Amino acid sequence: MAGGNSNFPRTLRAMDLEIRDTRSTYEVVAGEFARAQAEGHPELRHDIDSFARMLPPALLVADVGCGPGRDLTLLRAAGMRAVGFDLTEAMLRVGGRSGVAQADMRHLPVRTGALDGIWCQAALLHIPHRYAPAVVAEFARCVRAGGAVHLAVAEGSGEGWEEFAYGSDGRRWFAYHTEESLGGLLAAHGLAVVEVRRHHHRRDWLRMLAVRNA
Repeated sequence: MAGGNSNFPRTLRAMDLEIRDTRSTYEVVAGEFARAQAEGHPELRHDIDSFARMLPPALLVADVGCGPGRDLTLLRAAGMRAVGFDLTEAMLRVGGRSGVAQADMRHLPVRTGALDGIWCQAALLHIPHRYAPAVVAEFARCVRAGGAVHLAVAEGSGEGWEEFAYGSDGRRWFAYHTEESLGGLLAAHGLAVVEVRRHHHRRDWLRMLAVRNA
């Protein structure tokens, strides 16, 4: 799977404050985060099923920002061959799942067109707006024509720090997106939105499913 423009050591050295501090917070709270997020939410099953319907069984997908691996397990249970990537090593350790690797979503260790789908649940929301186009371009690079991309982000406008996460006083960066802005960004990189859903759990969530154009 390795290939593309991956250079993880370089991205660590050049890590921006927002990404660095968010990652540091998740290193500290990984265990509590895994316990708190273990059950998921009712809408998650619908999103997994919609994603699975877009793809033939047993094809290769990546859970980008997989954390401890809750969704990775669900994707595999739905018949997909799923690998997981996360920037925070402690998240991967506490999850204990196989088939995972530490990676920056701006530079995935994946060959061009090697994936049938990308699942990114509540992870793009920690990427500063200035890097969102690079992330979406990277997703489009990694997914084959006809492949699917699922994104779940915090809905709204603006970006900034939020503190006191999962029993820690560490801070995390949150970047909010609207349907118009995120849909336009996906379209600009050849990803056509086929489903939009919303729900509220502590904040407003926007979930979008897109297909890679030929």
